[in-house]
Amino acid sequence: MRFLDFLKDKIGLLVFNFIFLFFTVLVVLLSPIGESLIGSVIYIIVINLVLISLFLVISYFRKSKLLSALKEDINTNSFREITFLKPNNEESIYIDIIKQYEKKCEQILNKNADRYEENQAIMNMWVHDIKMPISIIKLIIEQNEVPSFENTLDDIDNEVMRIENAVERVLYLSRLENFHRDFLVQSVNLEKIIREVIRKYSKYFISNKITLNLQALDYTVLSDKKWLLFIFDQLIGNALKYTNKNDSISIFGTINNGFIEIHIKDSGCGIKKEDLNRVFEKGFTGSNGRNNAKSTGLGLFLVKELCDKLEHKIKVNSIYGEFSEFIIYFNNSL
Repeated sequence: MRFLDFLKDKIGLLVFNFIFLFFTVLVVLLSPIGESLIGSVIYIIVINLVLISLFLVISYFRKSKLLSALKEDINTNSFREITFLKPNNEESIYIDIIKQYEKKCEQILNKNADRYEENQAIMNMWVHDIKMPISIIKLIIEQNEVPSFENTLDDIDNEVMRIENAVERVLYLSRLENFHRDFLVQSVNLEKIIREVIRKYSKYFISNKITLNLQALDYTVLSDKKWLLFIFDQLIGNALKYTNKNDSISIFGTINNGFIEIHIKDSGCGIKKEDLNRVFEKGFTGSNGRNNAKSTGLGLFLVKELCDKLEHKIKVNSIYGEFSEFIIYFNNSL
């Protein structure tokens, strides 16, 4: 708190003091005593100015210490007793009000935290419950593969896969806040991770006659296998979503400036220039998403959040109507 601001707050006191001083001096000067009282007037003025200045300096010092202590307590989320100077009655009331407010805020935060944990538990239960019928549907499709219904079964399988991906996104979104509890850094082979994701989408590649080009992916990095698997699943699934039949998807690796770069490039519809800077925003679907009812705006948001938490940089390049390319950068530390 600046001293000038403090003086502005005390303007009422200063005005009262100087008005009182003026009338005191006036009374002394107009008194019926015949001798000159100029010396007494100067003495009264000097004493008044010294006392009011001393009062203001001490008050300013007390208030500054009080505000500094309160700021420190706010930063540490713990209000303590102000022991440097004993607070007066007014300051004690303010401190008690702040403590009561802090207590209410803690109660609200604890209540919301309990509610969040409860909702997360319900979400996890729902995800696991819905995974069971999804698995059963996939098993029924596998057991009833008849050539005459092959196209119909493939369509059903694709829709089931979309449901499964949507459920996975919801599950990972709910786990994002507690990422540190479910995080294990280990050596991960990128080619194995990518091929595992491709096997999941193999039927979609075949049925839509999408050409897949894989090159130079045999790199080992330090990361979390499960989260990394989800990241590549979202990126490859996203590429398939916007790639037309008979188009192609290329996944290849390079090493530049000490980083391993994994490129996922599709020859689909591309991303408009004005949307490029917002593709990783939560809920943002862009012009492509508005034309595609399957878009939720969650997939790429989760990819960016997870890359940041895993300390992997991600970048997107695109020319609308030609291609989209997502690049993940890994530290080449192994």
